[in-house]
Amino acid sequence: MSLPTAVFLDTSILAGQQYNFSSTALTTFIPLAQKHTLKLLLPEPTESEVMRQIRERSQEALKALEDARRKAPFLAKWKHFPLKQTSYIADREVMRIAKTEWEEFLKNFNLIKLDYSSVNLATVMQWYDRITPPFREGKKRKEFPDAFAIAIIEAHALKTGDTIAVVSEDTDMKFACDRFPSLLYFKSLPALTELLLSDSEKLDKIRKSLLDDLSALEEAAFNSANELGYYHGDREYKVKRTKLHGVSVYDVRVVGIGAGECTITFDCELEAEHLLEWSHWDYYRDEYHEEEAWVNENASFGGTAKVALDPKTGAIANVTYFDLETGDIEVNESPRRRW
Repeated sequence: MSLPTAVFLDTSILAGQQYNFSSTALTTFIPLAQKHTLKLLLPEPTESEVMRQIRERSQEALKALEDARRKAPFLAKWKHFPLKQTSYIADREVMRIAKTEWEEFLKNFNLIKLDYSSVNLATVMQWYDRITPPFREGKKRKEFPDAFAIAIIEAHALKTGDTIAVVSEDTDMKFACDRFPSLLYFKSLPALTELLLSDSEKLDKIRKSLLDDLSALEEAAFNSANELGYYHGDREYKVKRTKLHGVSVYDVRVVGIGAGECTITFDCELEAEHLLEWSHWDYYRDEYHEEEAWVNENASFGGTAKVALDPKTGAIANVTYFDLETGDIEVNESPRRRW
């Protein structure tokens, strides 16, 4: 399945629609979400933020109504103009209506509410200390609700294997999503709706375009392999130096298609040459001396990547996330096997 299997709507999307759940953007998205059985993820910090914004908008609306009553008293003669009520009753009634609208909207989805139990607080504080998105300098320094939401949905993705469409007008959320292969960023709800409308022929075309040229992916694999450690399975040998001759990427699978980006899994084979060093007992001199020799050995492992796509050709423009599913590489080839 290449399309997202779950969706997270940031509060910026709902606020952008003025919390009008009958807007075109929302009403055209709902039937497609139902058709593709998309799960709607609602982290607790996001739900709290939604209720806070609804409350603030309700209070602003009531204030505007009172301002109109004060500045244009003749409106009282308009038969459709609402009667004056105590602020407490009016506030409670407007909040009830707004909350009901929100709850009716949620009923359209397979809703999954997510609490804070999966959050690693130490990790979130590391993001804060290092100013890692969604944290940024200045006013964005205190983006804890967004950071908790990202941490919660990413933990959900790891647990369930879902590919999650993160819809947000906040570009800092995009930078946050770039770090996680299961989170695909969409700047607007229509962008996600357009993807869900895509037929299999269009999706196949996207896959073909990005799979036609894997050089950027192989370059990323080569660079990552250069940063790995290498050791020998026999403690008698020490891997003194390694030369990488190339990395071949194969069995590429597109596991998630987003707006101008894709998540890919793959296997790869590393061609390498290792300089081994070991101590050799010299019977004539009655002592040890060091010896060296080069050996060739290939290694195979898997990986995951997120790639940005060229908007014109659909080919891989650059690799935004890359992870080789391996630790240090064990070398088993021995010079003595050639004797």
